[in-house]
Amino acid sequence: MADEGKSPEEGTKKYSWFYKDERMHCCTGETSTCTVSKLWEVRQLTTFHDVDLQQATREINAILDGVRKRNRYQDRKLCFIQVKDRHCLVWSTEGLVGPNDDDRTVRKMLRLKAK
Repeated sequence: MADEGKSPEEGTKKYSWFYKDERMHCCTGETSTCTVSKLWEVRQLTTFHDVDLQQATREINAILDGVRKRNRYQDRKLCFIQVKDRHCLVWSTEGLVGPNDDDRTVRKMLRLKAK
């Protein structure tokens, strides 16, 4: 999944979520429905992101940073997943290979023989 400090737009891959065996997972996908749990902060105020939104963003990011620091399991990341028209915070396992990864990555992870 994209690095904590990067947005999905900065990477070339999109990540989608799926649920299996009572765990949430994110892997490459055709849609961006799984993203890191950090909100963008603006360089300067605008009419669409004023001082109130700037302050709210800082407070939300500080809360999320605190939750991440209390995470006891290194194999999971705090993520937003999109379900219909809302977002949900989840602990997600990352780094799984999905059907939209390149052929070389899929062959390597699934231990498939070369053609």
